[in-house]
Amino acid sequence: MANHSDNHAIWKCAAAVLGVLIVMAFAGLVLLLLWPDGNGGKSSVRTEKEELQASGPLEAEQKIKDQIQISGTGEPVDEEEEELDGDYILPDSSSRLLTDADIEGLSARELNYAKNEIYARHGRIFDSPELREYFESKSWYEGEYTAEEFDAQSGSILNENEKKNAEFLSDAENELEPGGYQLDQ
Repeated sequence: MANHSDNHAIWKCAAAVLGVLIVMAFAGLVLLLLWPDGNGGKSSVRTEKEELQASGPLEAEQKIKDQIQISGTGEPVDEEEEELDGDYILPDSSSRLLTDADIEGLSARELNYAKNEIYARHGRIFDSPELREYFESKSWYEGEYTAEEFDAQSGSILNENEKKNAEFLSDAENELEPGGYQLDQ
């Protein structure tokens, strides 16, 4: 009888160990699936589609960054302002005085466009086909004054920051290319 009770005890022990192993395996699986991995609770396993979607915008963003010069104060802007700012070379040239750091890396052409951007914001219509085509492509531009009308009134149309910035940009343009950038070439 002792042999029968020994076998019975072994089977009880084996069943208990097997039960514990099953519970541990289940708990491990639950932890593996639910435990946050530093990605806000998301699993680090991504589908191929998710990876392609995540990499797609980065390539497009890099192309845009390669084509435009981004400038600003580093202060946060609201989304509406940000959409409009994307159309400007120097988005805040009407509200503050520009510095050398703001125009670092700009070509003579970009400096010329930035200077004329100040005038375009106030509706100057450009005689130059190059400038006219450039500004007419901007969502914010509305030509209102001929060059002659604008030049006659620019003293009262432009604020002090804009007057000083236009002169600053013109001087910087002339430093890069004596006589300034030659339009329509």
